[in-house]
Amino acid sequence: MLTNKNIYLHGQSFSNHTVAMILIPSLAWRNLWRNRRRSLITISSVFFAVILAIFFYSIEKGTYQGMIDNMVRFSTGYIQVQDVLFEEEPSMDHSMLFDDHILDILERHSDEVSFYVPRIQHFALAAAGRITRGVSVMGIVPQKENLLNDISERLIYGEFVEAGKDDIVVAKGLSDILNVSTGDSIVLLGQGFQGATAAGIYRIGGIVSLNIPEMNNSTIYMPLEAAQWFYAAEERLTSLVIMPEDPAKTHQLAEKIRAEIDGEWYRVLTWDHMLQDLIAMMNYDMAGTFLMMGILYMIIAFGLFGTTLTMLLERKKEFAMLMALGMKRRLLALVCFTESVMISLTGAAAGIAAAIPVIIYFYHKPIQLSGGLAETMLDYGFEPVLPVSAHPQVFISQAIVVLILALLTGMFPVYSVFKLDVVKEKQK
Repeated sequence: MLTNKNIYLHGQSFSNHTVAMILIPSLAWRNLWRNRRRSLITISSVFFAVILAIFFYSIEKGTYQGMIDNMVRFSTGYIQVQDVLFEEEPSMDHSMLFDDHILDILERHSDEVSFYVPRIQHFALAAAGRITRGVSVMGIVPQKENLLNDISERLIYGEFVEAGKDDIVVAKGLSDILNVSTGDSIVLLGQGFQGATAAGIYRIGGIVSLNIPEMNNSTIYMPLEAAQWFYAAEERLTSLVIMPEDPAKTHQLAEKIRAEIDGEWYRVLTWDHMLQDLIAMMNYDMAGTFLMMGILYMIIAFGLFGTTLTMLLERKKEFAMLMALGMKRRLLALVCFTESVMISLTGAAAGIAAAIPVIIYFYHKPIQLSGGLAETMLDYGFEPVLPVSAHPQVFISQAIVVLILALLTGMFPVYSVFKLDVVKEKQK
């Protein structure tokens, strides 16, 4: 039974507005398939655009994530505690005292801290025979350093550093530059804490191959106690690396430590602050990818607009007749808007559904590179593979872009319906 306000279906009362909202998606979907070929072509264009965009973005994001992971594991860690002046002037005079104040803070957050890595990292001059080279001396606790980057697994000759011994480990690139091998001795000369002279002769106990070229050509590892003695900096560190249980909560943990630590003497830094230059380079490169994806989506947007325009031109008389029979303009405009959104989101949903298994497959089995490109990747310390990212953001971002395009193109039929001259169209 139909009244002015309600419609009764199966003994239940629904308002005209509710019925319209139920019927509009069904009407819009049926209208799309009145011209099946055109709808399939439009949906296919969105489908392939979404797949290509997801694949490009996934490769870019995966590659950069690999670079960041390398730098975090071999250089900065996720969080570092330093002397408040060390970042501005990295000298031994600005090393930090590793005392009970720091240990108490680490103990209070032990459930959030996976492990910590104490380090001394400072400049020295290394000499072997007539060859000299500026080097970075890394004083480490071997067991803790291994937790961070499995550095001992990269040993290619000899033995790794051990607590209580003075033997050092030299990076492979540096050993080639100095023309030394295991069993040879090198002289180290530098400046220690409060102007003390740092000098010593050290036997090379092992040679290690590092991923990052700059580190491979300039790094020497020695036990932390030996480095503290060398730089006359007992109980002092240049940095304390802290690795959180959950890397996603790095900034939350850093804020907690920052709130409890003596800010007059210590500074807490996160990985994104310490790798600002790398992140800026990545963002610059990512802008090129976004530009390419933007051009791709602009082409798709014009395709969507063309489909919408054609549908409107074909159905102007139909719209005029519907409005003459009493259909309100806003409902007709809503049907047209829904058609535009549906055709776009159908293509996007199909593209995402098809991309997910492909991305997951290549995430677990990255594409192996070969030839000169593989050698270049190895030279820069990366595995010769093309990694992809399976982060949800890769898929969600494309869905959002397509939704925005659908909403923008969907406004044109709304405008056209409200501007339609019913009398003029009926006379044609």
